[in-house]
Amino acid sequence: MLLFVLFAAILVVPGLKGADADLSLLRITTATFPPWGVGIVGGAGLLTALVPGSLLLMTSATCLAKNVYRVARPDTPDTQVAQLAKALVPVLALVCLYFTFNGGSSLVSLLLMGYALVTQPFPAVVGSLRPRPKITKQAATAGIITGVAIVAAVTLTGVTIGDLIPFLPQAVKDFNVGIIALALNVAVTLTVSASTRAPARATQPATPTPELNSPT
Repeated sequence: MLLFVLFAAILVVPGLKGADADLSLLRITTATFPPWGVGIVGGAGLLTALVPGSLLLMTSATCLAKNVYRVARPDTPDTQVAQLAKALVPVLALVCLYFTFNGGSSLVSLLLMGYALVTQPFPAVVGSLRPRPKITKQAATAGIITGVAIVAAVTLTGVTIGDLIPFLPQAVKDFNVGIIALALNVAVTLTVSASTRAPARATQPATPTPELNSPT
């Protein structure tokens, strides 16, 4: 659905750049429907955003309360963790509202960054599926941190793969930053795993037990 809206926006309201692309559906609606139709579409969009937005806020607040606060203070009772999660919901909402009005990234950029971030645990997950995993916990941690740091640095600074490595072919320059981060993630994971893996113990042949001669 998103792709159809974007393609239609290119034909109906061309020239949208940066954060203005987030208003593609609204621009198409105002250019096509009468004012009462624009109100219906806007109200439906508001109601549609409330459900996933509330779920994201509650999930984020719960994760902060359980995975950050409770880890720092393990003796915290469940009731206090639940109260903290409820109190963090409006705080996170205000933080998100601030970045919405003051951030320069469009929704598409944030979506691409999110997909690039969630793919970084992939090498560790695949390596853990074997009966005897070859990837150590130090290697998995180092690989994930490397991939996440590359995605965050490239996305927040606004640089591209072509800016970092200008001599690459144009097809490689157009790669998503998540692919490059994932490749470096795999390289770091394999390197650290090779250096932190415990050496295999050599199996010693069983020493035969001498038989006791019974007295005759």
